Amino acid sequence: MAVIGYLGRNAEHGIRFTMSREVFRTPSNLSWGGSARYSTHDRHATHALTEFTGLDPDNFSFDILLTAELGVDPMEELTKIWTYERDGEALGLVIGAHAYGKYRWTIQKHETKVQYTDRNGDLYCIEVSVNLLEYLNVEVSNTSELSQATVQLSGTVGADTGGTRTYTVKKGDCLWTITKKFYNSGAQWKKIYEANRSVIGSNPNLIYEGQVLIIP
Repeated sequence: MAVIGYLGRNAEHGIRFTMSREVFRTPSNLSWGGSARYSTHDRHATHALTEFTGLDPDNFSFDILLTAELGVDPMEELTKIWTYERDGEALGLVIGAHAYGKYRWTIQKHETKVQYTDRNGDLYCIEVSVNLLEYLNVEVSNTSELSQATVQLSGTVGADTGGTRTYTVKKGDCLWTITKKFYNSGAQWKKIYEANRSVIGSNPNLIYEGQVLIIP
């Protein structure tokens, strides 16, 4: 079974989207939107003036079916969603070959529809609707600057696609050892760090198993 995306800190511990010959478990009913803010200034006996004052965070929503038939523990996955929501954790969202959003997302709310339980009353098949709110950890003054700060997770999880090399972080890895694999010297670790700064964060010494890094 191939992991083709996730919502979480990484594919290992997040809500995983998977695909195999028997199973196709990806989000459905995806919706992505945003809005701008304007102030209105009244003028006597003529048209009012509008002034652009900024952008609201984007929002993203999707539904996902979690069923024990496909080897999933619905309660375990639902607990992950509750924990992410209540901790306000900033999450990556990767679906196939694309990382969605400018940086990361927080879960604003979720709704669970129980389709059926087993004979003991345990959750057997549920559909969860998840609403995400954009989380930005970069300071920019306009959208052109923001486009340069977007998250760099464009490869499929653990794959090389569209000419872009990616590497999935393994247990015990650090930027020095990863750089040495590709460039025969760990001294160029800043090259990989700069290409993945928005994924790794401000501390290059903290990378996590399951993170997908672009290899320039």
